[in-house]
Amino acid sequence: MINICFMGNPKFAVQTLDVLYNDENINVSLVVSSKDKKRSRNKFSPTEIKKYAEDKGIRVETPDSVNTEEFVGLLKDLKIDFIVVVAFGQLLKDVLLDNFKDRIINLHPSKLPLYRGASPIQFSLLNGEEETSATAMLIEKGMDSGDILIQKDYQIGPSEDYFDLEDKLGALGAEAIREAILNFDEVYAKRIKQDDSKATFCTKISKEMGRIDFTRTSREILNQIRAFVGFPVAYFPYKGENIKIHKASLASDKKGKAGEILAANKNDLILIGTGDSAIRIEKIQVPGKKAMDTKSFLLGNDLEIGYIIEND
Repeated sequence: MINICFMGNPKFAVQTLDVLYNDENINVSLVVSSKDKKRSRNKFSPTEIKKYAEDKGIRVETPDSVNTEEFVGLLKDLKIDFIVVVAFGQLLKDVLLDNFKDRIINLHPSKLPLYRGASPIQFSLLNGEEETSATAMLIEKGMDSGDILIQKDYQIGPSEDYFDLEDKLGALGAEAIREAILNFDEVYAKRIKQDDSKATFCTKISKEMGRIDFTRTSREILNQIRAFVGFPVAYFPYKGENIKIHKASLASDKKGKAGEILAANKNDLILIGTGDSAIRIEKIQVPGKKAMDTKSFLLGNDLEIGYIIEND
């Protein structure tokens, strides 16, 4: 039986933990996650990984830091063979890397060495990539620079957004991690060193990155909407309010000024001009309201046809 410590936090990591937990050759002895976050009315909410572990009766620890001799001692007491890391958040330092050299496996949702860093799914969509990967890799001191163990490619559909890609890469990545653990000696022998000269990097996502500039092409704007549908959600200013767009499509047969509201009715729904054509808004959200399909939105709201959305 292979003994595992799993480190992770968000929903994206749950698919991997679930696959490992349900494999008869793997024993998840310990789950490590972040501390519960304070929500409204002084209520605290656990991470998705902690929720899963508690539901399955797996031991959970939420240390301030995993980089201590005390924590390493716990892992040794539990006779941990591998540490699996998926979207955990804490930087692993020498005390862990030295004690579990080449036994710490990370899932990174990109075609490494492309898109190292905090937001590879969003940047793959933002840049209009047609292919990405789920990569099982060894963790070392550098940022996502460790040797590649298994890389499973995925063709990105033209209408797939962040939530779609997160789900698909989560499933692919779970199998990549599982295969790497079950066949580690063979996989390790064939590991691939990353070519640092080809590496690209992505930053954390900020709220300001969601602001739409309608002078850009329709495809660039649609990529922005797909990438940021989770956070911050792409938006544009309209008469003092920021209106969010959750879903849109290309209206290549329409043309107007960049940022011009070309239509807002039940026939054409909402059309907005871009730098090269127009986009059709399919799901929209105004402040204080839930996101809704455009037809429902137009039953109780309107947008001024001919209005020019400022792009600066």
